[in-house]
Amino acid sequence: MEHQIQPIKKTRVSEQVFKQLYDMIRDGTYSPGDQLPNERVLAEQFQVSRASIREALRTLQTMGLIESQVGVSGGNFVKALDIKTVISPFADFLHNGQKTLQDIMEYRVVLETEIARIAAVRRNSYDLERIRESLQAMKKNVEEGGIGLQEDNTFHEDIARATHNEVFIQMLTLARTLLSRTRETTLNIKGVPQTGIRHHGRILKALESGDADRAANAMRLHLIEAQKNVERQ
Repeated sequence: MEHQIQPIKKTRVSEQVFKQLYDMIRDGTYSPGDQLPNERVLAEQFQVSRASIREALRTLQTMGLIESQVGVSGGNFVKALDIKTVISPFADFLHNGQKTLQDIMEYRVVLETEIARIAAVRRNSYDLERIRESLQAMKKNVEEGGIGLQEDNTFHEDIARATHNEVFIQMLTLARTLLSRTRETTLNIKGVPQTGIRHHGRILKALESGDADRAANAMRLHLIEAQKNVERQ
């Protein structure tokens, strides 16, 4: 039976959009070579914002499930891959509610601390500008009453890009949905978004200084605080 799109009603909107589209690709609703509806149509079908649709499509593209083509006949097309053997185990894990957030936080502390250390040495002026813009976007969102979740995600991904190591970049991007879950858990605690902005400011200053140890320490302290918040939750 053909998979039917269901309106999104819960939190983590982009994650739920991703999950439905992912399932539709796996069950053959969309086959290799098929073009997905455009952002406007998907937003109407899912009854969500186009920003949430773009986020879900970006995850699908990063995981190699779809490819984007430009031009008059452009759009997002399903790629011809063995999805079950290449993507399925990890993608299913991303949405496994039984996986503890504590384990994910341990992963973040180990990986992102060293990413910050390397980024402090390899970053260039363009990298720093992107990181600054992500921090400013988070400040703006929080001032407007949000929790800055997407901007927080982008801040950490921009630091990974500053390493100029494709493995770091792809690993962090591929696990975006999973890592975003820990950030959402902590950012929903009163006062944490504001604290996170201060922590991010210290990380940025350390990256600007080019001091690898200082950057690693700033990131580690930030993540350990987040880890404590997850445990309290």
